[in-house]
Amino acid sequence: MTTVLRQQQYDGRNESSFARSAEGRSSSTLSSSTIIPSSLPTLSSTVSAITPTPQHAQNNPPCTAQVNDIVTLDVQLQPENGFVPESLFDTSGRVSFVLGWGNYLPGLHSLVEGTSVGSQVANVSIDAGYGSSNPSLVFKLPKSHPVFRRRDQSSSSSSSFSHQQQQHQVGDAIRLNDKIQVHIKEIMEDEGMIVVDGNHPLAGSSYSCSFRVLDIQPMPSTQHESPSVPSSSLSQTQPQPQPHPTSRYQVATWAMGCFWGGELAFMRQDGVVGTKVGYTQGITPDPTYEQVSQGTTQHREAVMVVYDTTLVSYDDLVKLYMKRLSITSSPYFKIPLIPDEDGVDSHPQYRHGIYFHNEEQRRIAHAAVAGNNNQYQVELRMASAFYDAEPYHQQYLLKGGQSARKNAKETIRCFG
Repeated sequence: MTTVLRQQQYDGRNESSFARSAEGRSSSTLSSSTIIPSSLPTLSSTVSAITPTPQHAQNNPPCTAQVNDIVTLDVQLQPENGFVPESLFDTSGRVSFVLGWGNYLPGLHSLVEGTSVGSQVANVSIDAGYGSSNPSLVFKLPKSHPVFRRRDQSSSSSSSFSHQQQQHQVGDAIRLNDKIQVHIKEIMEDEGMIVVDGNHPLAGSSYSCSFRVLDIQPMPSTQHESPSVPSSSLSQTQPQPQPHPTSRYQVATWAMGCFWGGELAFMRQDGVVGTKVGYTQGITPDPTYEQVSQGTTQHREAVMVVYDTTLVSYDDLVKLYMKRLSITSSPYFKIPLIPDEDGVDSHPQYRHGIYFHNEEQRRIAHAAVAGNNNQYQVELRMASAFYDAEPYHQQYLLKGGQSARKNAKETIRCFG
């Protein structure tokens, strides 16, 4: 399968909402002053280095971690300066992720790039994901400003205020022009002024980051089928995938409606080391979201998942996929997923599909769909070209404050 990458920038500077990224990428390497000799003990006595499989050894795993490598760390992230974080991702112990794909903090990706197995980093301050505080977003307003007056509840007009001054305290959130939320930073009684701050309340927060690199492995290879080859949802006549590869890391591709909620569900699964959202099974190279939304490119919104087969099986991932569809395919949220009487498929981007990469995946996917009489209208096809969605779509719900911790149970607030 062909993966077309829109490379992203993870430099740790002024990052906001965990993974703000940009087109293009500047290289960054770890300065020698922050690397601890590998002879020192590991951060956690319970974690040992992973022995590469024979297949990895034959493929000459990279000496230093580069974008798209799968890295495994023993990591400790300690909040600094009184910062009390929400539990949005795992902050201690062994973690694995695809370098440069988001997941965890941009600052962590930046620190890891260029390191090698055995390298250690200790007590390096990294941005907590909310960006640095911008002084230009801190300003004074007179206490008499209409935004501080009590709104007249008897009027439906958004501009109707009473003359009664509303009591405010430091930390209160208010909205300017009913749109921009700011927080009260200081009340200057003597001057009759109130200082408001338009930065995120946690802007400038940071973690003290320490880790040891346990393993670096290349991305697993994938096969590619021309996206123009047609196949029905349960066809057995389409080209056969290649035999099951020997790498312990494998790739899976799924379409399950809006890709935001599906990606977060897979991010929470033990054994999943990387996710990205994008477009697949279409007829137009490198489409944009706007083009996909028009339906003319025939692409599906899809989630690519990289997983460790020693920790989670493809069968388990299929069960997770079906569980997610059982939620998002309820009558309340259902979108027509098959062509109408005139043969018009008005929502191709939201079609459900399992796009298999090898023979084992094909066999498991067909058995699962046949087992429930394909009640969720899942098409089964060989994986084809996958084009990364725009950076703002990647890990969208994590950026919005929903937990991606392994085994998190909080309801995913996106029914796509």
